[in-house]
Amino acid sequence: MNSKKKKILIAAGIFLIALNIFAFYILQEGIGIAEAIKNTKNKAALNSLEQKQIFSDVFPSLIFTIDIAIIFFVCYLLIKILFKSLKKSLSTKS
Repeated sequence: MNSKKKKILIAAGIFLIALNIFAFYILQEGIGIAEAIKNTKNKAALNSLEQKQIFSDVFPSLIFTIDIAIIFFVCYLLIKILFKSLKKSLSTKS
């Protein structure tokens, strides 16, 4: 693997870690927003908090779904490499 691909993979990994940290932060804020919604009587503030609650539900879900997709893709690549190496080792024995 050349150095350009390594740099891209490292940057993508750092970006993904940063996104996950931000998603966990938003998730923690969502817990506080849910508590604030329970205690709010003002309609305008309630509408604003509900919009923030929707964002704090959707954004972390999206990031965690991307994480799961990446994990499945990495598993696919590992299985592909494994089968390729097994095929190569069997063809050299014959």
